[in-house]
Amino acid sequence: MLKFSISFVDGSYQEFEESDSIFVKLKTLQKSGLEGKELVHELLTDDWGAPPVIVKLTGVLEDATVVDENIRYN
Repeated sequence: MLKFSISFVDGSYQEFEESDSIFVKLKTLQKSGLEGKELVHELLTDDWGAPPVIVKLTGVLEDATVVDENIRYN
């Protein structure tokens, strides 16, 4: 499982876990040229109360790959 940690512009914070497959989706979206706001919308959602400042994805995949991604929402 991978952990998302999201900091929002209003100072709030949210964490949740997703399966390893989300990492494959992230890499596919990045290869297609998405980044920032558009990447976050496609990967997770665009239905935020206060928008995020940064989305962090951390953890270790089943194959022992260490994941430490930071996506700025700009």
